[in-house]
Amino acid sequence: MENFTVNRHIMRYYQHFALKYYRFLYVFRVFIALSLIQILIRLFDVPYGTWALITAVTVMGTIPFIGGVLSKAKQRIWGTVIGAGLGLSLYLIPTQWNWLHHVMFIGITLVAMYFTQKKYAYAALVVAITIVVVAGGGPEDFDAALWRTVNVLWAGIVAILCSIYVFPSRATDHFFDLVSQFLAKSGNFYHQHNQTLAMGMFTPLETQELLKLLDQQQELLPHALKEAGPNKQVITNTLLIEKRMYTMIDTLVSTSWDTQQGQEKISDMPCLTQAKEQLARRFARLSRQITRKAITPIHKNEIVILHLLPHRAPHDQDDTSDISYFGYLWLNRELARQFSTLSQTLCKLFRYQEQ
Repeated sequence: MENFTVNRHIMRYYQHFALKYYRFLYVFRVFIALSLIQILIRLFDVPYGTWALITAVTVMGTIPFIGGVLSKAKQRIWGTVIGAGLGLSLYLIPTQWNWLHHVMFIGITLVAMYFTQKKYAYAALVVAITIVVVAGGGPEDFDAALWRTVNVLWAGIVAILCSIYVFPSRATDHFFDLVSQFLAKSGNFYHQHNQTLAMGMFTPLETQELLKLLDQQQELLPHALKEAGPNKQVITNTLLIEKRMYTMIDTLVSTSWDTQQGQEKISDMPCLTQAKEQLARRFARLSRQITRKAITPIHKNEIVILHLLPHRAPHDQDDTSDISYFGYLWLNRELARQFSTLSQTLCKLFRYQEQ
């Protein structure tokens, strides 16, 4: 049990380190891969070893995360094998018909490029690149083509192994770091909104920072899902909930509530400002908990704003200001509900990871 606790602390420290220095670690992985390939080339005097180095740079330039490795490795391997097979098959054409070699070379390359617009676009692109590498030198270049094929295959495997096992970078860690940032910034925006509205000096706020964080998470999502195992749906739901929360926050902080007919009712509602501030603090706390990977779920009965009842006098039944008044309350309540759902979703995820 003690060793498990120590290993868990080491893993958390590494995750924080990898998040902070992920560019440095990425360059270090490339350095290790290129060094290994260079050593093997020199030790065994591998002909056309430059293609091995080019392959490593190309492969590692597209897969900074383990999820990227897992999602692309299969297509990369099959693309290389198919492309090499097609490229080498051109050398079966007699050398006196070298014009046919060039015609067929262009033809199969164009066919491969056509399939880059289909489902397995990446595999098709690798096929096209491999054909060019193997057969681009012409029919007299069979020996070079064979060595290029071998070098592309073994160097690709080295690059993939280095990406997975040499200070790996996980897309899920980056994803949840962005979730933490999103919650922290959302809490700040919500707090600023509450303060300015309470002082009667409302100023609309721009929420492009939040939208940028969501866009970054969307880009990471395919790689994170490859790493998630049974938690795929949980990660997908996390992003969906964040998007709903963004809609609520953006509407709250960008609408000029001080010009609405219900502005006075909003300001006069007892305990509303305090309830909103409690929710803002919850945002900040959940953000910190994600960093520590120890989530305490927030249930709806713990959020004060969900239990505030608006005061209505009998003569207010037909007051048109009720539209803005109740609209504002609904936005805050819905934001609180989505926040509660997010905290419970994250709790399930991190509890599973701890097991």
